[in-house]
Amino acid sequence: MPQWYCLLNGGHSRKLRFLDKLVILTTLIFVSGLILTMLPEEGNEIKNLSSIFKAFHDCVRPKLTHLEGNYEQFWYLFTTLTEGCDYLEAYKALDIRTVKNQDEIKYVALPHQGEHLTMVTLGIGRDVNAEVKLKELHPNIEFFGADPVSDTNKDLYVNTLGGKYFQYTVSGTREKYEKETTRHIGADYFFKNVLRKDRIDILWIDIEQNEYPILEQLHSDGLIYKKGVKICQIHVELHKNLFEPKSEFEIMKFHDFVWKLLEDKKYIMMKPYHVKGFNFIRTFIVNVSDKECTDLYLK
Repeated sequence: MPQWYCLLNGGHSRKLRFLDKLVILTTLIFVSGLILTMLPEEGNEIKNLSSIFKAFHDCVRPKLTHLEGNYEQFWYLFTTLTEGCDYLEAYKALDIRTVKNQDEIKYVALPHQGEHLTMVTLGIGRDVNAEVKLKELHPNIEFFGADPVSDTNKDLYVNTLGGKYFQYTVSGTREKYEKETTRHIGADYFFKNVLRKDRIDILWIDIEQNEYPILEQLHSDGLIYKKGVKICQIHVELHKNLFEPKSEFEIMKFHDFVWKLLEDKKYIMMKPYHVKGFNFIRTFIVNVSDKECTDLYLK
């Protein structure tokens, strides 16, 4: 074979190898860039969220960072540290009203117009004054109440309020529902299979320590979320040392729930109030990520 042909052929092969490498390199750069755009940093995620969650996050998180992992101080200082975050400009997008029962004030974000709402009370506590006042503010509400004690509660919820009563203890426990015998039922099953609701517009929880297993189900990896049930707003009592005075169980649950709330980017927590004599915190939680919910009450 002539020498000039070998040189020519060798140069052509080198050129082909160079082009192959160039194609591979270009493909790798493109794929890497695509992956980076699909996995944005937390800071970029926050920028893309609603302005109301960003306002909540940017105000609350810096005030709590130094207490992460310190369960007891987190519990006792939470309401004081975050008090100034209840009056953010972004919150003016919510029409927040108050309704009072015998011993507390509850918060509710009213919808723009006369939309039909579904409300659930877990733990009636022989008092429906707040529900009655809420009905006066927004008459178009269907009420469902659950309490294991039927005495007084059933009469108040059905005859005074005009709602539907269920004699259950509703908690986070996932148990099979047996119509005739079971009095203890998981919240996910109660909402989806008993009430047959995919959206709860207003949820009030006062169930003496069982609130934490329910709240944990609200997150993106929780049973309520996985069942496809949307919870738009919640007023809840979060307890400490209710049954085990020396246990850190409840304050750990509270600490972890707040941090998960900040990470999950679905809900904001407002109006926390520490009832020191009884050692529990009342707070108002609003879903600002689900379109069905925000279309109702965000301006």
